[in-house]
Amino acid sequence: MIPVFTICMVIFIVVLKIYLNKNSHTQQNIEEQFWEREHQANFTRKQDISNLNYITIPLDKFPLTLNTDEEQALQDLANKRILNLTGISNTDLKLQYGVSNLELLTEYDNNFTLLVNALRTYAKELMDAGLEVDARNVLEFAVSIHADSKHIYLMLANLYRSSNESDKISNLIASAEKLNSISKNSIIHALQALQT
Repeated sequence: MIPVFTICMVIFIVVLKIYLNKNSHTQQNIEEQFWEREHQANFTRKQDISNLNYITIPLDKFPLTLNTDEEQALQDLANKRILNLTGISNTDLKLQYGVSNLELLTEYDNNFTLLVNALRTYAKELMDAGLEVDARNVLEFAVSIHADSKHIYLMLANLYRSSNESDKISNLIASAEKLNSISKNSIIHALQALQT
């Protein structure tokens, strides 16, 4: 007589093998689709990118009186093209704008990352200097360009709370919900915690 344990073990191994084969087939299909899209992307013709939604830094609205590295970084970035391409894959960029634009688009997206970091640090410097109104302007600009920095959202939310405008946190949540970023949910949860 075959022990029950052996029967259970054989059944488990058969089920596991079926499951692994199914996953392997699914994974293979995903990889094939990816490489097909990548192949198409590599042959997409160059598109005009001159009319994209480039970000303009409103230096006239920032005090620029602290003489810090971040102020200089903002002034330098004001002369560069900046695009928020967060959450868009290189394959999607090539499919939409052509493979020959990828290098430029990557540069413009890197400028966006530099801008978000500069705005976050600059706002903190303004707050440390007691210039909360100016910090608020900087942070509101950052939110308007869909910066995906949790620190930016939380600094602005805390400024709203300290000026008895906690109702504006719901606007920040609405802005965060439009983000195309992996940090979206984390930002939303952190803001919701500040509302309670």
